Amino acid sequence: MASVRATLERPEDRPYRWWVLAAAMTAQTTAAVSTQGIGVLGGFIQADFGLTNAGVGALAGVLNVAPVLGLLFVGAWLDQAGERLVIGTGAFVMGLSMAATGLVTGLAGLLVCLLFVGVGYSTAQPGGSKAVFHWFAPRERGLAMGLRQAGLPLGGVMAAALFPGIANDLGWRSAFLAGAGVVLAGGALFCLVYHSPNREGRAALPVGSSDFIPMRSHARALLALPAFRLAAFAGVVLITLQTIALMFLALYYRDSLGMPLTLGAVHLLLMQLAGAAGRIVLAALSDRIARGRTVMVAATAVGCLTGLVAVGLVPAIDPDPVLLYAASAWLGFFGFGWYGPWVAWITEISPHERLGTTLGIAMAINQIAIVVTPIVFGALVDAAGGYRLPGAVLMGVIAMYLGYASLVAPRVSRS
Repeated sequence: MASVRATLERPEDRPYRWWVLAAAMTAQTTAAVSTQGIGVLGGFIQADFGLTNAGVGALAGVLNVAPVLGLLFVGAWLDQAGERLVIGTGAFVMGLSMAATGLVTGLAGLLVCLLFVGVGYSTAQPGGSKAVFHWFAPRERGLAMGLRQAGLPLGGVMAAALFPGIANDLGWRSAFLAGAGVVLAGGALFCLVYHSPNREGRAALPVGSSDFIPMRSHARALLALPAFRLAAFAGVVLITLQTIALMFLALYYRDSLGMPLTLGAVHLLLMQLAGAAGRIVLAALSDRIARGRTVMVAATAVGCLTGLVAVGLVPAIDPDPVLLYAASAWLGFFGFGWYGPWVAWITEISPHERLGTTLGIAMAINQIAIVVTPIVFGALVDAAGGYRLPGAVLMGVIAMYLGYASLVAPRVSRS
């Protein structure tokens, strides 16, 4: 009788959904060690190879260039193969590539290895988001997405806590070797715990079915939706801030205050912890208010603007350590916290049978910004001889999004 009841029970009503969330969050956290770790180790690599600020930005660009196309492929693959195979394969590729990164000696080899780390990471974000979507009803989905998405800044916390000490004592290559073990363990745990609701009757979408829409046609249909265009614009702007903060906060404090990179890593750790809290709190709030996803993402943009002002002014006016930590935490809460309600917003715009493809398209658009903006920002810092002009440009971009949202969001909510 119990087995019959379990079979008839909807996925979103089963206690097992919390195990799904725990496994997805663990896989995201460990995968994020690979991408967030480059922000922690960027200063060590810069010193080793004598890189400029633009060169440090290029490290992040190489790491993130593969997912621009990889996310499109992974999204369609998710709709065919399911989450366990896709996430498990990605973790394996990431782990091997990070281990290889820890063994190379030249800059060219490092760049090639980082490229393949990015290939593996393409699976983490859409795969985990799709898993959570299928197991949680809308009343809990924002909270669940926020908890899972908290794995990305928590991966940054793990990297910021572990990597500087390892890099100081044993070198940055040893930090990559340690990270490889973490990534492989997280992927293995997800594969052991997770199963898809598909095996209880939700069939994956076959390529040959009459419901299958080619990716190009699906992308055009999405871009015709005002709600998707608004969400995509928000994603590009806010991921730009997040990427720049991750790559340059410690370098900014070093250059403006003479702060050691190890202490800058503490600020990164605090920023990531605050970001993890923000992803949970802001996503949970988006479950509770009218037009919650749209409103909450716009509110985070306002928080990001004030955070940038604080990070820019505090070192110049009163470089008190407590104020600096508060500014870093504020920037992290909003500058990383936006992603929880944003992913929930994207999933609810998408047709359910093409959820993986929709997530892949939206995240691939973000990925272009992740690749380009650290290089552009670093080049601006080098050209301007400081951070004031690049910071003003970044604030202007956020203000542009807020202006666009104020015009478009009311029409989207009525449609």
